[in-house]
Amino acid sequence: MSHAREVARYYRWLDRLAWMRVMRGESGSQAQAVHRPLRDVGGGPPGPMVVHKLMLAGLALPPAPRVLDAGCGYGASALDMAPRIGGRWDGISLSPVQVRRGNEEAAARGLAGQVVLSVASYDAPLADGYDWIFGIESLIHAPDPAATVANLAAALAQGGALTIVDDMPEEVLTVEQAARVALFKRCWRCPVAPTRAGWLAAFDAAGLVLGHEADLTPLTMPRPAAELAPRIAAQARAARWKRLIGLGYRSEADLGGMVLETLLAEGAVRYRMLVARKP
Repeated sequence: MSHAREVARYYRWLDRLAWMRVMRGESGSQAQAVHRPLRDVGGGPPGPMVVHKLMLAGLALPPAPRVLDAGCGYGASALDMAPRIGGRWDGISLSPVQVRRGNEEAAARGLAGQVVLSVASYDAPLADGYDWIFGIESLIHAPDPAATVANLAAALAQGGALTIVDDMPEEVLTVEQAARVALFKRCWRCPVAPTRAGWLAAFDAAGLVLGHEADLTPLTMPRPAAELAPRIAAQARAARWKRLIGLGYRSEADLGGMVLETLLAEGAVRYRMLVARKP
C-alpha cells in the first residue's frame, strides 16, 4: 500500500471519530477543526482557532489573496479566515469525507466558491500563483518533506509565503525519547517527521527564505505525565490486539496522541511555526 493510501485510510477511520463528536453535540467550528487547541496570549479562551491569529500576525497578504491549505481536514482554517480576509481559499485533503463535509459547511455559511476543498495530495502537481500556502499538522505526514516543500514552493507566486505549523522533534534525544518519537511516528503515519533543521534545509533547497518562526510549545496544553503513563500502557495493549483484527487505526491514533503529549511536556518535541517566502 502506498503511503498516501495508508494516510487516507488512517483518516477515514478518524472521520468516524469526528462524526461521533458531531453526534455528541460538538458541532460548529470547534468540531470542524482537526488541529489542537492553544492558549490565547491575548486573553481569549483557548481553542483550535488561536493558531490562525498567530499565523496571520505579521503576514502581509495582498487584497483578495489566493490561499491554499495543504492538508485541510474539514476546512476549518479556511472557513475561519476567509470571511475576514477575502480572496479565494483552496483546500486539499486525501479524505473524501473531509472534503465533502467541508464543502457542505462552506455552502451553509455562504462561502461556496470562496472556500473550495478538493481531494488531492500536496505532493501532486498543483496550480500556481498562490499568495499563501500553509499546512497545520499536515506536512508531518510527508514521506519526502524536501520534495513536498519544493512542490509547494513551485505553487507560490513571487513573494508568496509558506507557513508550516507542526510538531518537530529535537535534534538530541535520549534513548527513551527516541523510542517514543519512533512510536509516535508509526502511530500517526509520519515516516520522517522532520526536525526544525530538516525543514529549514528543505526551505533552502527549494529556494525559500525563512522570514519568521515561533516556538508555540508553551501554548500547548499536554496532560501531566503521571496521568498519561497508565493510559499509554492501556492503549498500547489495546492497539496490539485491535491491529490484528483490522481495527487498530483509532487505538493507534489515540496512542500516538498521548505519546506526543508526553514528548511535548518533556521538551523532546517542539510545536513550531516556520514562515518562509519565495523571493
